[in-house]
Amino acid sequence: MSAFLNVQRAARRLGVSPVTIRRWTATGFLPCTRTAGGHRRIAVDDIEELARAIGGSSQLAARRARERELDTIVETSIAVASEVDLQPLLAEIARRVTHLLDCDFCAVSAYDRELRLVRTLAEYDATGKRLPDTETYDVRQYPLTRKVLDEHTPAVVNVDDPRADAAEVATLRSGGDRSLLMLPLVYRGEAIGLLEASDARRARSYSRQELRLCEAVAGQAAVALHNTSLRAASRSGRDDLRRLCEALRDMAPALAATLAATDEGARFEGLAHAACEALGAVSCVVTGPRRTAGAAQPGGPGAGHVLVGRDAGAAVAITVTLPQAPSDGVAELLDLLATVAAAGVREPAPAAPA
Repeated sequence: MSAFLNVQRAARRLGVSPVTIRRWTATGFLPCTRTAGGHRRIAVDDIEELARAIGGSSQLAARRARERELDTIVETSIAVASEVDLQPLLAEIARRVTHLLDCDFCAVSAYDRELRLVRTLAEYDATGKRLPDTETYDVRQYPLTRKVLDEHTPAVVNVDDPRADAAEVATLRSGGDRSLLMLPLVYRGEAIGLLEASDARRARSYSRQELRLCEAVAGQAAVALHNTSLRAASRSGRDDLRRLCEALRDMAPALAATLAATDEGARFEGLAHAACEALGAVSCVVTGPRRTAGAAQPGGPGAGHVLVGRDAGAAVAITVTLPQAPSDGVAELLDLLATVAAAGVREPAPAAPA
């Protein structure tokens, strides 16, 4: 069991002031426990590890190491708060990670937990230059990556480690790398992405101090990824609403003409054409109890996303084939059109008694 030192003795060992020790423990860079009276106690093992990392007891070396680490956290936080576009922000995070760890490459990926897919958002070299993206991959092919994401723990892979994950080693060898550090991007208890730093020159091991700092940067990256996803969803919702309003506006004259039609077939055909034009559909078919009418865009593709709308009584169905996935509100619009079509459906008059 490791012995513990108070703040003053820890400060003397590291060549810094007690105030610095308190700041380090407050930020989590130097772990500590507290006595029943609330006094800090720092494990000798953690002090010795930090002393080795900063080059002995030199106060200047300690100050510079801490300042570099704190600058990384502060400047990354500023970037997350001020940068709106995801790519420049990821480039800045990647550049800081490669500088902090003296590695060659950093990648930031998004993780879809339901589909178990990792999608690379960006890859950068040590200068912050963006590299060609890799394809989406299934984490079930990479047991260690799956463990990192499921258990929210960092992992290191070295190609010369006989115990290393064979799938990860094969990927490292194919890219000419010798070491890989993986960190989960965790937001509110859920892994939403992955940060990877690789070294092409040597096998690596990382101290607890380095891992804690990298986890802090990964936490900032997770916040950035989450915020960007929210902004993207908000923009997508506004775009969907705008397109839906435009479709209703474009459809209004055709709906007026359709409602004025007394012939059921003409009503159905008018609705099919209106839906095709307003929604940009490949084709549209309106089906009632007795009649069916359709319309198609000339030169449209033969396949797409099929969506069906019905009126409340299920008397009429409107089936459209769209060239892309439908946006929010399209299904409800089709139900509305089906209700308009059903308003003109007339039950056949009963036969006169013989």
